[in-house]
This record gives sequence, C-alpha cells and structure tokens, in this order.
Amino acid sequence: MRLNRTFGSVFAAVTLSALVACTPSGKEAADTQDIGAAAADATGVGPAEVTSSEYKLPAGVDADVLAGRATEVWARVYRPKQMAEGEKHPVLVFLHGNHGTCGRGTNPRRDDNVQYTTSGTCPTGYVVTPNHEGYAYIAERLASWGYVVVSINANRGITAGAGVTGDGGLNLARGRLILKHLSLLSQWNKEAGTTPESLGFDLAGKLDFSNVGMMGHSRGGEGIRAAYEQYRDQGSTWPARIDPALKIKAMFEIGPVDGQTGRVLNADGTAWNVILPMCDGDVSNLQGMKPFDRMLPMTNEASAQPKGMFAVWGANHNYFNTEWQESDSSGCRGTNHQPLFQSGVVGSEKQRATGMHALMGFFRAHVGANAQAAFNNAYDPQYALPAALDQVTHIGRAYSDASSASQVLIVEDFSKAAGTSLGGQDIVSSNVTVANSTPPEHDTALKAALVKWTEAGENTSLTIPWAATGDGADASTMKTLDFRTGVQNSTIASLAPQNFHVQLVNADDSLSEKVSLSDYLTLTAGGHVILETVRIPLGDFKNANLAKVRGVKLSFDETANGAVYVAAVRFSRAEASAAPVDPGTPGNDATPPGAVDEVVPVTTGNAVNALRVRPSSDVDVELASTTPFPVLDELARLRVNGKDVLLSRYSDEGDIHKIVFTMSAADYAATPDGAQLKVRYGADKATHEWDFGTLNKSAATN
Repeated sequence: MRLNRTFGSVFAAVTLSALVACTPSGKEAADTQDIGAAAADATGVGPAEVTSSEYKLPAGVDADVLAGRATEVWARVYRPKQMAEGEKHPVLVFLHGNHGTCGRGTNPRRDDNVQYTTSGTCPTGYVVTPNHEGYAYIAERLASWGYVVVSINANRGITAGAGVTGDGGLNLARGRLILKHLSLLSQWNKEAGTTPESLGFDLAGKLDFSNVGMMGHSRGGEGIRAAYEQYRDQGSTWPARIDPALKIKAMFEIGPVDGQTGRVLNADGTAWNVILPMCDGDVSNLQGMKPFDRMLPMTNEASAQPKGMFAVWGANHNYFNTEWQESDSSGCRGTNHQPLFQSGVVGSEKQRATGMHALMGFFRAHVGANAQAAFNNAYDPQYALPAALDQVTHIGRAYSDASSASQVLIVEDFSKAAGTSLGGQDIVSSNVTVANSTPPEHDTALKAALVKWTEAGENTSLTIPWAATGDGADASTMKTLDFRTGVQNSTIASLAPQNFHVQLVNADDSLSEKVSLSDYLTLTAGGHVILETVRIPLGDFKNANLAKVRGVKLSFDETANGAVYVAAVRFSRAEASAAPVDPGTPGNDATPPGAVDEVVPVTTGNAVNALRVRPSSDVDVELASTTPFPVLDELARLRVNGKDVLLSRYSDEGDIHKIVFTMSAADYAATPDGAQLKVRYGADKATHEWDFGTLNKSAATN
C-alpha cells in the first residue's frame, strides 16, 4: 500500500492529540510513529519561567579571537528563572551574521553605519545595533524547556570588520569568538563566585557541556562550523581550555555563507541542518546547500548523525532576526512564488514561525539529557511536516540519516561520464537526453544527471544499472531507496508539479512494480535547484528481489515534457525515528539586493577617491558612492581584470558610502592600466553593480 506523503490538507487534519504523550521527564513512549504521519510540533511553551540578562566584558585586543584589533565578549543569556542546585542544563550558543553595528530611527530602524565596529561608539543620533537580541523569540521558548541559550554579540572588531588573508569574511574569527565564550562559561561553571555579576545568578555547576548545540545565521553559520572544526583541529588548545570536554550534539544554520575562509568547513560527526531562505536577497545563491552536498557522500561517521536542508519558500534573509528590520529582498524567483514578507511591514510573523519550528524541533531532538528523537521527523521526508508549519508555506527538504558506511549503501553518484554508471555499467536512456554535471549553486562535490524529455510515454525512461545482469546490490537489510531530485530552469518554470515513476531492476532484469514520485514528493520549481530528497520504503516496491538489486529505472510517462536533476542514489538502513512525543503546552538608502536576477547598474555618483601604495607594496583602492555599499553577509567584491579582490573594509567613521579594497602587490602589478573597476556582491549573480570606470595607475600615491 502506497502512502501519500505529499504536502497539504491530508496531513493538516492530523491533530497533536493523536500523538502519544511523554512523561514530564521527557521519557519517550514505547510505540513507534507511523511513516507518513505528521511530525510532532516542538514549538510549545515549556514549564519553566524564563528570564534573561547579559554579560559584557571590557573590549580589548585578544589574540585568541583576532590579533591586532579590539573585540569584546558580550552575550545575552536566556535561562529558566529557577535553576535547581545540582541540575545541569544543556547549552545552546547563537551567533548572528554580518550587519550594521549602528542604527537610527524606528519602525524600521536603519542600521546604516558601522562605526561601533572599530571604535566601540556610534555617531550622534545612532544606537548600537543589538544584533544578538534578534533571536529572543526562539531563545525564550527554548529556555522554557530547560536550555541555557547564550546569544553572542560579535559587533566589535568582527561584524562589518575588515577581512584578513585567509579569512575574508572573518568567519574563522567568529568561530574563535564562540570558543572564547565557551571557555569562559566553562570557568564560571567550575568556580563559584566567578560569574559576572551582571548576569544576576551564579553559573557554577549549572551547565552541561556534554550537551551543546549551536545556531549561526549568515556569516554566523560558517562561524559555527569554524568553531566546530577549530575545536577538533589536531593540536588545538581549545579542548584543554573548555572543561569538562565539549560535546557538540547539533548545529543549525540559517542562510549561511560558505567558502569565505581558506578552509573547507563541515560538520561531520554531529547532527546538522540548515534553513535555505528561498527568497534570500543577501546570500542569494543559497550557499548553505554546499556543506550538505559535501557531507552527503561521507561514510566515516562512527554513529548515525542526520544531515538535512530545510528550504523555506517565501523567506528572505533578514527576517529570521527581529533586529534586522529592513528586508534584504525585493521579491521571489519563480512564477507564483509568494513572499512571506510585505513591503512597508517590519518583519514577518510567518517567517518567524518557520524559524521557530525549524530550530526548536532540531535542538529538542538532539540536545539535552531529555532530547526526544522523534522531533527529528520534521526534517525527514518520510514524514509530513508538523500541521501548523505545513499551513504556513511549502518547505523543501533534503536529508540523510547518516554519513556512515554501516547505514548507507551508495549505488550511484553520477561521477562517471554520462552513459556510464558508478558500477561501470552502461546507463540505458530511451527518448531522453542525459548529461552529468554539478547543478547550479551547488558544491562541486555533488554530481547529478540532468535528464530532459519532450514527450511522455512508456518508452521515455532512464535505467541506471550498478551491477551486471545476474548480479546486484544486497539491499535486504536496508529500509529505503533515497535519491535527490529537482527541476531545472526553475527561475522561469511554472509551479505545476512534475512527476515520474520509479522501479527497481532485479538481477534477472525483471522489474518491480512502479511507484509514483508524487506519492513521496511534490516536485515543483521554487526559484532555485535545491534537489530535495525522495525516500521510498523498499517494501513499496512490489516484486522486487531486495537481495540482488541490479539498478533503478525512472519512467517519464506522466509529465508531458520536462527537465530534472537526479543525484545521490543510495539505500538507507536507518529505522524510523523514535516514538512520538508530547509537544508540550503552555538601513540603507539603496534598494537592497533582491531575489530577482536582473542586475541594476549603479553608474552615477561613483568615484575612485584614492589609490594608496602600502609599504608592503599592496595597494588600497578607496571607492565612494552616493549609493551606499550595504553591510551584507555576502562578501563585497572588486572585480578587476577578470578577478575578484575580496579583502575590503569600511572607513573608520563607519560611513557605508565608502569602501576600501586591498589588492596584493602581485595582483596590482598584473592588472593593466585602464582595466574596468566594478563592485558587486556575489561571485555569480548580483542585483546591484557599481561601475567605477577604469583603473588609472598614475593616480597612485604612497
């Protein structure tokens, strides 16, 4: 019997009262949750009364974090008001991304100055932007369930700060800032009377460092991966400074950047998930897909640690943080793709609801002595979304139970030339064209087959064998067939769902019965090729010989014509998630970069203020414009002579109408006089581009 797992009203009728309750201690019920049922809603208010307070230590140059400039240790702590003696609480660390550090006005406040970054002060008429307080709506709710949430303010020296070689976005520095906070928290946890008085309580003995989670937004996303990797580095000093030993159980990112450091940063060995804001106008190429692409083929994890993507249709970049009060996006890509935000309205209640569901379910599933694994069902495409979330917007999900050889059997990764399978067999195409490549916006670690057809029919198909006739993979101990798929050219495609059928090929070349993709996934175009995950229980393939599966056949016999990517074909062993649970009861003057593809050229009001040769022979290129250079999480880029200069900084007075790029001596010497100078955000697509004419080397001064 096939289960309809499409999104919509069929699951909206599933009520939370139908779920089996857990005891107040968090012990799970014994029954298992039915595949296809709606995941439990984790957003209820917990039993604890909540309070918050801050610690803020004096600013200073701290080589542990970032040499050569002042930074500060500043955070707001959300916690249960009553913390019993001897009761240890799981710790969650939140980190915001790149944004203005000084703001003016209200409704919305316009954060169009960055003076605080360098001086620790703001101009007259401005206030310090409380970037770290924008997640209170989630932090307070988590604290009601017993978590201690530490939301870090990275304004001084880092947010909107000048990049350094190997760390253009200062995300390695962000990671070290997180570890600095954790090292201090561990000291305060060990020694009574050492907690900063401003917190209003003594942390001694209250924190459980064996249950730690992290959330990072924008550059904070790559920042939490930087903290994780730098803690794990061979020879790292941080493990000795954080006592007891730090165990990071889960990491969640919102609209993160990727690749702004000289390192490749992953999260293997822990549970990880990411929100992709489908109308993101800042990190508009959804770089958060790339860590998932890289981690998916890994098989070296010692235990099952799920990885996933949560693509929120209609969401922009900024409104997951309530202190980021101006939209980064001018709209949504894709026909009929409707935003969750409105012009002239500060913030978005609907978008915040998606953030609440995504973060609360994830941390309550993975962090804490009373973590309840069934909350993870919200991220697993075998289950429907919680009913309340499903009614807000469409969520596209990509997912893997584990990156462990004991849990998955990879049968096709499309890394060979088109026409040849991973197992060295000939791929059979009938009335379709097939090309292997990395889909747009994804990491090069991911390869996919792009399958196109112009006429639906029984003979329009693609058969992918991974073994010779008479042989096959043993999937008898596995549970699901998993693969990723998405629509090509989604920026212009309609939202009409596409469909195809799937069959397993037995060792003797006989076929299982067909199953329909639409029973497991609604395949629609939403402006980006995100490649959602399809998970089909192997029991749904009638007449399959699971002891010897030779291949898989895709029949494009329903949708008249189309073009889809197919990637990462594998069998998965992981069981259904644990028992269901009781969910609990009681700016900037410029048009912001948006989600449309048209580049708006800024050709007037631009000037090259200076070319200054440093003693090192590196060259500072100071540019000014009446159209400001907004503080975004994407790196600003000076495009010259076909290359991008990535090291940049704002002026010390924080005026974002000026920006300074530093060219290396070698790059400057190799750049011809008269080369075009342009500034943009984003390596591939951008919505605004400043034209500064041509390079005049004779204007350079020492």
